Amino acid sequence: MERPSRNKALTMLLVSTFLISLLVLLSKLTPTQSLLPVSSKENNSNAVQDKSTEEEEEEQVEISTKPVSDKEWKPKSWGHLDSELEKMVNANIRVSGKDRILLTAVANSGMADYTLNWIASLKKCGLDKKFLVFAIDQEMVDIMTKTGYGRRVALIPSDWFHKELSGGFEEWQSDGYTPITHSKTLVVERLLYAGITVWFSDVDIVFTSSSIYDYLVMKLNSRKARTEVLFSQETEQNLINSGFYLMRPTLLNKRILDSSIYIQDREPKVTQQQAMNRVLNDLNLNYRTSQIALLDLILFPQGRLYFDRQIPTKYNMTPMIVHANYRKGDNKKKDLQKFGLWYI
Repeated sequence: MERPSRNKALTMLLVSTFLISLLVLLSKLTPTQSLLPVSSKENNSNAVQDKSTEEEEEEQVEISTKPVSDKEWKPKSWGHLDSELEKMVNANIRVSGKDRILLTAVANSGMADYTLNWIASLKKCGLDKKFLVFAIDQEMVDIMTKTGYGRRVALIPSDWFHKELSGGFEEWQSDGYTPITHSKTLVVERLLYAGITVWFSDVDIVFTSSSIYDYLVMKLNSRKARTEVLFSQETEQNLINSGFYLMRPTLLNKRILDSSIYIQDREPKVTQQQAMNRVLNDLNLNYRTSQIALLDLILFPQGRLYFDRQIPTKYNMTPMIVHANYRKGDNKKKDLQKFGLWYI
């Protein structure tokens, strides 16, 4: 009887030893989450997320004015532009199907260098034959005329403005910055009522692709649901950037602009972009059915994305534009120079 008992005890000892060894091995292969090192990819992802949150917080201002509702809103009775301005516009129109597309920008003399750099980037992309800059002040008209662009600049009619504007360079977040952004909306609104599809660009943008026009036209016509506006983005699928968009002259777009103007008139500290994002919050943004579509943030990056995070260049991708926003004073020009995007 002793031998079976010894065998049984030995077997139990071996089994226990095996189980303990197995548990030790498993604990080494599967460490607890608290002991896992955070990968560089996770670090990068968290950093990008934090940066996006920072940008969203900057744009999230309290706006008490409600946009005009669809039921209350009525289109304005504007029609044709005055004959001289209409001639200048027509000379710079690109026609694609039923769309009469005008590449346009709004600038004052304080932004003259950036405007000329913007034009130089258009030239490098073969897009400098048709565009029109709307000048806030006469000095800007004079500068453009002296540099050979007299047929590409028009002084904004004084009755288009809602308030007097500065002709100097206005830094981002300065007191004079929001009225300048307001004027851009006023110009685009007038063009929509003249039946023009507006391709709007801020002048601190640099064009980097000769295919951008064909790409935008394709994008505008690529969905089953009719696209009425293409917006660049500030943060991924959350906030639009009002510095670059392509907008058809539809009732929806006229209401978007009218409502954003309505907000800015009542709350002067609100920027054009903040007002537009507030208006869009009340609209259908379903990616299947909305008339509003977004441009890829990677191909149309804002300043922090491109200059600070090297997106999309660190992925060996080339953007279609670079927007030098989020830069104050001379830092805007310095970063464009540093990245080889200053051409004048």
